[in-house]
Amino acid sequence: MHKPSKSPLNRRQFLKTMLAGVLAAAAGSTLPRGAGAQLDPPRPVYLPLVGKGVADRPGVIQVHAPTVTDWEFDREQYYGRTQAPGASGVSQAVVDAMLDRGVTALLGLPVSAVAEAWRRLTPDYTAGRRIVIKINLNNATECDTNVDDIDAIAQPLNALVRGLVLRGVRQQDIVVYDAIRCFPDRLYAELAYPGIQIHDRGCRGFQATFNSSDPDARVQFFPPDGYQPSVRLCDTLVEAQYLINMPILKGHPLAGVTLGFKNHFGSTNNPSGMHAITRTSYNHIDHYNGLVDLFSNPHIRYKTVLTLADGIYGSRQYQNTPPQPWTTFGGASPCSLFLSRDPVAIDCVMHDLLKVERGADQPSTSGEYLRLASAAGLGTFESGDPWRLPYGSGYARINYRRIEM
Repeated sequence: MHKPSKSPLNRRQFLKTMLAGVLAAAAGSTLPRGAGAQLDPPRPVYLPLVGKGVADRPGVIQVHAPTVTDWEFDREQYYGRTQAPGASGVSQAVVDAMLDRGVTALLGLPVSAVAEAWRRLTPDYTAGRRIVIKINLNNATECDTNVDDIDAIAQPLNALVRGLVLRGVRQQDIVVYDAIRCFPDRLYAELAYPGIQIHDRGCRGFQATFNSSDPDARVQFFPPDGYQPSVRLCDTLVEAQYLINMPILKGHPLAGVTLGFKNHFGSTNNPSGMHAITRTSYNHIDHYNGLVDLFSNPHIRYKTVLTLADGIYGSRQYQNTPPQPWTTFGGASPCSLFLSRDPVAIDCVMHDLLKVERGADQPSTSGEYLRLASAAGLGTFESGDPWRLPYGSGYARINYRRIEM
């Protein structure tokens, strides 16, 4: 605890104290220790405005476009390739259109107002302010990785950078990162914007570091059993002003699912240290999950302006298996992008889709972290039915909208 000071507050202290009061009021109360600690916001702070939908419910958009890919699960062909004559893969033009529809719908704008949508998501951007994008490269352990296990593909990333550039963001102010994995050749070859920065394990000339002296660069955990893994955030994230989270829709053998919250394992130097307090079999899973404390860190909580999830292929099995046909999508891929400004609500919808698809393979405790995250003031929790017709009627607290293209 800080000792009380007899000297008057200076301007910085006053603003920080006032902002902390506003945040506490918005959250309702001090967070319960077991659900994640209330931490001071970072300096500087760029608070996102949580997107609201009908009756003030948080909005989650799913854009579904069956024509986005013609890949037919042939593991001899790399599934992320841009479509070209004679090659199967993902259509960049369709992905661009999907993201344009999704981001404008999320913001309640006409589809022609793409640049304005991105401006509203990054309202205080000026040249030199950094926008970082956390992608998922869990299976890219070498620069020339060529395995067919599920990983980030270029097309959603290209579409996102396109939107930011339309908004007026300089390419050099956009940083794409996965701090502990490699940005592989196959992904790099598909990039449409060569001016962006890439921070990874060192493949592209900039190796992610973990040296910041910022006290919030160390993640604080509060498990009931006292377990304290040593976890630091990468400097890339600590030094950023805006954060866009790009997880992949997929299951996980330990955590049940790996979505937006768990994607930030790749923002740290010690993901394995968090496994014990995030797995579905954890003894205290009904009232504690380390994912909540990880996301409660101010550099993640207060810098996140959007979650854009890649569900074009997804993985109905685990994080380290190739994409397979989804029964619930008629034997095809999900062919979807998901967008929300509420990190809990979007994980809820994706979790529910995986739960319906995986059935008994989905652990009953896989969604507990979302209930705890909502209790910690991180967003809106609801377990619903994403397949109930008309789409969206399966939720009462989340304004889930499915757009068909």
